[in-house]
Amino acid sequence: MRISTIDAVRGLALFGILLVNVLDFSLPMLYVDASVFAKDGGDRFLLAFVDIFAQASFYPLFSLLFGWGAWVMFEKGGGRFRVTFLRRLLALLLFGMIHAFFIWHGDILIGYAIVGLFLFPFFQASANTLRNWALSLWSSWAFGSTILMWLMWKVSGDVDFSEPELARQAIANYQQGTWEQIFMQRVADWLYVNSLTQTFIFVLTILPFFLFGAYIAKEKWFHHVAQHRETIQKWCIGSFVVGMAFKLLPYIEKNIVTTYAQDMIGGPALALFYLTAFSFVSAKVIHFFAPVGKMAFTNYLMQSIICTMIFYSYGFGLYGKVTPKQALAVALVVYVMQICWSHWWLKKHRIGPLERVWRWMTYGKKKTT
Repeated sequence: MRISTIDAVRGLALFGILLVNVLDFSLPMLYVDASVFAKDGGDRFLLAFVDIFAQASFYPLFSLLFGWGAWVMFEKGGGRFRVTFLRRLLALLLFGMIHAFFIWHGDILIGYAIVGLFLFPFFQASANTLRNWALSLWSSWAFGSTILMWLMWKVSGDVDFSEPELARQAIANYQQGTWEQIFMQRVADWLYVNSLTQTFIFVLTILPFFLFGAYIAKEKWFHHVAQHRETIQKWCIGSFVVGMAFKLLPYIEKNIVTTYAQDMIGGPALALFYLTAFSFVSAKVIHFFAPVGKMAFTNYLMQSIICTMIFYSYGFGLYGKVTPKQALAVALVVYVMQICWSHWWLKKHRIGPLERVWRWMTYGKKKTT
């Protein structure tokens, strides 16, 4: 049985992730801050809005939902679950490699497929074990790495991580380059942020959210909302307070420590707030977001295809030519189109087109609906 609230949260997460990603689709965010391209107060306001309410909050939200889905799959899977889940991860890895190297370097699917392997030892765990591991891993890594960042800052001060020359190279290749030049730039961008060390960090960052999502599924928060309303409300209020406190830190005093804590602590806390808050929204809101979330896999990949066609040279070549508010306007238009498309598609089909392919790769011919 699908739970519409979870689909609706996925739908919201798709919008949030697009608000963050569209700045990377259109500008060399890997190498310089988006504020470099701000032209006026409107740009700066919108960048602050995305920074506070979206940046570093929606990949943890997707991670919570991934863990939730993995546990639901486990409970339905029977004796062959481990083989089935492994096939699901391998299919995800294949999609991720195509996405990362032929569409957009900022793929998250490869990382999810790798971190998903670490869920196997936890599928027989109790709810308390899942929760305790999740909170212990997250708090030790998030707060521990923030303390290390503070020590580095005390020794070295603020560090400028910008790479203006690499930014100029990215603009030249994505804006005017050939298909081969764009491919090589995409690979260079992917390698810039992915290494053995970064993989280790990614596991420590994502696994706690997978486990907490599994905990929520095992406790059946969203299966029986009324029964768990008090618990959900406590997590909702607490995560909002913590999230906003850390999210606003750089606007009180901006340095590498407050910026890091904003992402590592504030972002995930706000992700949990978004998840729990959706148990209190109206049925109309759920109905609005649920279809686009039910087709989240298709819509996530389509966002990359549409946006790279708009910004890369094999499309309209607008990379590096737009302001932040223009890029975010594109994101809004794309998302509205996806809402309309998802509502229309699901009137005729039970699942999205790429969901069908992924399901076939997971289960075989017998489970494609």
